[in-house]
Amino acid sequence: MKKVMKIVVSVIFVTFLSGCLFYCMIAGAGQGKGTFGYMIMAGILAVGISVTLCAGYHYIRSLQKKLEEMNDRIMEVKSRIQQKIDVNE
Repeated sequence: MKKVMKIVVSVIFVTFLSGCLFYCMIAGAGQGKGTFGYMIMAGILAVGISVTLCAGYHYIRSLQKKLEEMNDRIMEVKSRIQQKIDVNE
């Protein structure tokens, strides 16, 4: 359930940010030649920026979780080493 919520929130974020960026990019676009191509490129850029931000956020979060797991393992190894040292003394 938690994973589904993360996906839903990510999709909503990407959609909202893409819409905002797209609107800001085409707000001043005129009605001349090449406007359609400009709008297509603005849409691609808006979606690309939003997806990159969202993917970067999730990648950083996954790296933080891995770092915490490694930290826990290091603490376990340190405690085992300390126990062996105490036994040998």
